Order: sequence, then C-alpha cells, then structure tokens
Amino acid sequence: MKRLLSLTIALIAAASLEAAEKKPVEPHPTTQTYYISNVTSDQEVTRISEALQKVKSFANIKDLTPKTGYGNISFDSHVNSFHEIAQAIADAGPQNAKKHEVTMKLRVPDYAKGDNAAKVDEVFAKQKADVTVECVDKTKGEFVLHFLPLKVDATKQGPQGFNGGKFGHPIHDPAPNGLGLVFSIVREGVPKAPAK
Repeated sequence: MKRLLSLTIALIAAASLEAAEKKPVEPHPTTQTYYISNVTSDQEVTRISEALQKVKSFANIKDLTPKTGYGNISFDSHVNSFHEIAQAIADAGPQNAKKHEVTMKLRVPDYAKGDNAAKVDEVFAKQKADVTVECVDKTKGEFVLHFLPLKVDATKQGPQGFNGGKFGHPIHDPAPNGLGLVFSIVREGVPKAPAK
C-alpha cells in the first residue's frame, strides 16, 4: 500500500511539474524609445518599419523620422526581447554606407551616491555579452546602452539576448533581490508628470 501511495504521489508531482513548465507566458506589452542613427530618408523609415513587421510581437512604431532620430516601438517583451527589436532595425540596413546604430538611454539618478556606482556597474557588466553601457553623466546617472550583434541560441525558446528586466530588476527591485534604486529607460514624447 505504501508503495502504491508513493507511486501515486510521484505521478501527481510529475504531472504538476509538467503543467507548470507548460504554463503560458504572461503578456508584457511595452513601448520603448530606440535611438537610431543614420536615418536620412523616409525610405529608410519605411524599410525599418517593414523589418520590424517580421518580428513576431511587433505592434507599432511611432515618431521615427530623419529629423527625430528615434522611434517609439511597441511590442511584447515576453515574446521578443529589446535586443531582437534592435537587431531587426540594424538588419534593415541604410541606403547610405553607414549602418544604423541602435541605442537606448538609461537613468539611475542616485548612481553617484555612496557605493551605488560600483554596484550598478556590476549589474551592467553581467550583460557584457549582449550590450555595452556608456556613462555620459555620472552625477545625473545618465547612460547610453549600445546593442552588440545578437547571438541567437537555437536551443533556447523565448526572447533572445538583452531584455530590459535584466537591468530593471536587479537595480530597481528592493533588497535583498535588487539594489532598490530608481531606474528608468528614457522615453521620448511622453509628457513628464508634474512636480509634487
């Protein structure tokens, strides 16, 4: 009887584990600002838009013109990563000899306080295979994130490369899981909240 009970418990546990593994991924729609260099014509804007339409979760691109130098791109980051969006733009290729460099801007306002810089730099360094982060103003905690070429792992399902949560969670989440610091990815064209 004990053997039958043990076997039943093992089968239930295995079925529960299998069900948990097959749990559908929760949607995570987002709109992010991507800065795109060398966009010199409306035809290039169209090519970038057409390239993004091949990305599974891509929903929309707004504000990209040769004058703005950025686009607000909507997609689901639990289906496609920030990196996959950047790579699609880079692969669109410009008409001129210069390629599109795709970047994002980050802010950690308390970066320069205490030992925060070393801790934040450590978080940034953990993603060095996918992105590099350039500090443009240490006192304001302003950074430019540069995407490296996307390395696709054919054995991995789901988003590939860098995703925003790889910085957002370890920097913004409260201790003990994160540093508990204010962290943001800069969004262009979004009205600023009034000061309190």
